[in-house]
Amino acid sequence: MNFIWDFDGTLYDTYPIMMQSLMKTFKDFKIEKDEKMVYRKIKEESIRQMIIDWQLPVPDFDREYHDYEAKQNKDSFPFAETRKMLEELQAMGGRHFILTHRTVESTWNLLKRDGLEDLIVDIIGSDSNFPRKPDPTALNYLIETYQMDRNQTVMIGDRELDIEAGNNAHVATCFFDLDHFDQAINATYFINNLKEMVQIFSSESYN
Repeated sequence: MNFIWDFDGTLYDTYPIMMQSLMKTFKDFKIEKDEKMVYRKIKEESIRQMIIDWQLPVPDFDREYHDYEAKQNKDSFPFAETRKMLEELQAMGGRHFILTHRTVESTWNLLKRDGLEDLIVDIIGSDSNFPRKPDPTALNYLIETYQMDRNQTVMIGDRELDIEAGNNAHVATCFFDLDHFDQAINATYFINNLKEMVQIFSSESYN
């Protein structure tokens, strides 16, 4: 089985740092926004879509946010269940890949710091020159490069755009639902905790 993971909010609990960085940026630009509204916007859509929809200063707002976020990267850590879950799925023959909107280097750096790099085969990031999710081009590249069987491949993420990317690539999808926003998500599987992945994919049909 091939597991293609989103990173932020799926393998790593990075949203607290992202939100701190965003709210600092709003303050610097003297823009008042409700924190809960901001969080819901970026979880249901994306930071890029928020910048477009709210007509925030481009490119200055995005640049300043990323500067803040990069300085606090060291305070982002994997979810408590991440390591064991990745190890157990790998022991079952699973291969792990990451498709993220952060850079490849910053993603590898966090994985190496936490001793998780040997569990990941490859990463596609924002600097890999592929269209962003939900476009399936990056997924299709991974599938073709690593000769994945689409019937044995799943895209896992915490946002609708992750699921749409998987659907567009014609692979199974799994929505990691931490917020219960009552979204109409068209996913194959739904989980509330990463350890549920092992329960789902330990069935004989996926071995």
